[in-house]
Amino acid sequence: MEISIIGASGKIGTAISVLLAKEKYVRHINLISREKSLDKLKGLKLDIYDAIAAEELDVEISVHDEKDLSVVCNSKITIIPAGAPRTGDMTRLDLAKKNAGIVKRYAKDIGKTCDTKLFMITNPVDVMTHKALIESGYDKSQVFGLGTHLDSMRFKVAIAKYFNAHIGDVRTRIIGEHGDSMVPLISSTAIGGIPITRLPEYKDFPYNEVVDFVKNGGKRIIQLKGGSEYGPASAVLNVVRCIANDNKKYLTLSTYLDGELDGIKDVCIGVPVVIGKKGIERIVPIELDEREFNDFKKSVEIVKRYWNEVKNI
Repeated sequence: MEISIIGASGKIGTAISVLLAKEKYVRHINLISREKSLDKLKGLKLDIYDAIAAEELDVEISVHDEKDLSVVCNSKITIIPAGAPRTGDMTRLDLAKKNAGIVKRYAKDIGKTCDTKLFMITNPVDVMTHKALIESGYDKSQVFGLGTHLDSMRFKVAIAKYFNAHIGDVRTRIIGEHGDSMVPLISSTAIGGIPITRLPEYKDFPYNEVVDFVKNGGKRIIQLKGGSEYGPASAVLNVVRCIANDNKKYLTLSTYLDGELDGIKDVCIGVPVVIGKKGIERIVPIELDEREFNDFKKSVEIVKRYWNEVKNI
């Protein structure tokens, strides 16, 4: 499989590149960045070669300037973490407006000549997924974002720690915006097949504290070490593996809704999907309890407001 990464010189792009180079199904990786970052990518290429040699692996790595995106045409998946990071003086809307122009150019250029899947990491990821979908002209099954998959992983860790359970026994997910209006699904959370609401420890479960911990996970990591990289990169790897191996797993990704979930339309947002070699193969129409559904509708409206601000950029 050939994979391209646009924005490979950033923290997340670099971490994704290293992890993918160690996957046996990956035969070629295109590292793509702006001209000023090409030397960094050339160094990354050599560093990765040293790393995979130690594990007796072999992958072809190419470095490319973003000015010519035709190099992604042979890629099964094109991963896009490129974009401006959010600084302390930026609102989410400021970030959305800045990155919308960047994503528009990439998606439009790729959509003209290439047949690939667009996997969006750029934030705000729900809005950027919608932008990539519209500008590329691709079918909605071929454009998706990391959405709340990483948030769901963070929630899973928090549940496992609180209940002192093996993380492999925890099943949970978060839907909605990858942001403050995300919606944890307690009704769908279980440990070893037992709903956590039926466990004695649940009566003292600090819901608001745990949700706040998950919502501010990225911000906390930025404050402590300057940015999140290994968590997002590992979440990306989960998705790529599902496509490469046609696993058809249920993951919570940002995808375009056209009425599949309670009639909600014209928004890209995090919902459970089945993902395999064809991309988003099915949106899972889960039943939510009343609070979860109301919170999800509020999250949808927030994402739609952001989208309306940037859709004409």
